[in-house]
Formats: sequence, structure tokens, C-alpha cells
Amino acid sequence: MSANRRYSIILEHTGQVLLEQASLEQVEAFWDANDALYFGLRIDDALSDHATVFVTDEIPEDEDVVPA
Repeated sequence: MSANRRYSIILEHTGQVLLEQASLEQVEAFWDANDALYFGLRIDDALSDHATVFVTDEIPEDEDVVPA
């Protein structure tokens, strides 16, 4: 795995780019700030120097989420 690996986070149903060419630290900060809004679905190109993370803002059916 490359130390220079970059990540982009894409909203699945609209294709909106939520974070582009980010470091792992930036991705972690994004999740810390937005973990109640987005759910991770899949990672494409997980072994390359650039990984695309697809997320959704719709609660997946298999998630055990308790409304606040």
C-alpha cells in the first residue's frame, strides 16, 4: 500500500463528490464530522494509489439504527 494513497468519497445516488483526493487523515476527519449523515457502501480500487469510497445518505435496510 502506498504512503501517498488518496481517497475520494462519492455520494452513490447522485454522484456528488463529498471529498476529493484526500489523505487518510482527511477521510477520518470527514467520518468523524459526518458519521450520522452517511453510510459506507463499498470501496473501489482498494489496492491502488487512489481509492473511491461510495457512501449513501439513506439508511441501509441491514443497519440497526435507532432514531434520535
